[in-house]
Amino acid sequence: MKEIVERFSAIRNLSTLKISAYVALLAIAGPSLFDYFREAHEYRWIALGLYFVFGFFIAVREQAFRQSHLPAAIYLAMQTIIIISLLALPPHHQYIIILFFILSAEATMLMPDRNGFLWLLIFVLITTVAILLLEGSTAALYSLPIYTGGYFFFGVFAASTARAEAARLKSQTLLQELREAHLKLQTYAAQAEELAVAEERNRLAREMHDTLGHRLTVAIVQLEGAKRIIPSDAERAAEMVGTVHEEMRAALSDLRGTVATLREPLEAGLSLASALKRLGDNFQKATGIEVKMAFAHKLPTFPDAYRVALYRAAQEGLTNVQRHAQARHVHMSLLLNDERDIQLYLRDDGIGLPESADKMGFGLLGLKERADQLNGQMRLEANPDGGTQICLCLPWPLTEESDD
Repeated sequence: MKEIVERFSAIRNLSTLKISAYVALLAIAGPSLFDYFREAHEYRWIALGLYFVFGFFIAVREQAFRQSHLPAAIYLAMQTIIIISLLALPPHHQYIIILFFILSAEATMLMPDRNGFLWLLIFVLITTVAILLLEGSTAALYSLPIYTGGYFFFGVFAASTARAEAARLKSQTLLQELREAHLKLQTYAAQAEELAVAEERNRLAREMHDTLGHRLTVAIVQLEGAKRIIPSDAERAAEMVGTVHEEMRAALSDLRGTVATLREPLEAGLSLASALKRLGDNFQKATGIEVKMAFAHKLPTFPDAYRVALYRAAQEGLTNVQRHAQARHVHMSLLLNDERDIQLYLRDDGIGLPESADKMGFGLLGLKERADQLNGQMRLEANPDGGTQICLCLPWPLTEESDD
């Protein structure tokens, strides 16, 4: 029964089939009732009632299957009894057999398995008996193949249409589920990224407290002690100051290590586009220079060497803009061209290249060396719209999954 209800849910949008059933019913009931009422036949109201009940069952069948769990066999049996009753009423209109075409379509829709086609055989058997009784064996010989072919044609057509509609609705449901799953995965990924960043910050905070905080506390205690004993024991005070000096050197080393961890591993936990966006946002907040960013929609998953090279190029380019360009705007873009080359551009609207631009600083030389190691190139050139631009172009021979 559940299968029947689901099947009717799948074909509920096939209104054309129901319209076709009513058109066929009216085409048969019209001439038949006209004869009954023209001659004021005694069975005219019975015939009208049977036609009405037949049409009423067609109208309410879907609701009946959903709410009352009516078995399909009972519905088909009731409609079959109505057709037989109409055939039995004088003056025995033979064309009423055409109503079995409607039931043939409904039988295969309600029963997609072999039971639906067993009902088609029942309709053929009833039609055979009716034609033999009303028209004789000769008429049965000629008309029976026509009715049989029609029953199976309508049955197969209706079953195929119902299967196609059910498949369409199922694919729509799966597509919607996939979209919802994709949105959930995006949400989970964003949450995981935020948690990873927060976790890393907490770890670094603990590390700074345990190392740098400890050394500074020791240094403060030593300086306070040295201050007290300077008048009485200058030599001992000098030793304590020396100890403070060593603690400060160690604290500075710890601080540099912590800063290095903040500047690289934290960014390595993000996608390249996210890391570059954070870099640009932080630069804009710190300098007041507006940074406009544009990244390709689907970036590949970059190996570490590519990530570092591209990130360092953006970092060095922004540093040079701050130091030398006197610019108000910077445009950062990361693109993939048709040859699958990765191109990172930084363009500013500053004063342009100085006369000694052919002599690169240490930072730009380091970027050029990174590009050479990856079979790419780094270019420092004039921006066609004014100012300066840096381009890091790297070949990308592999096809990887999206980085975003």
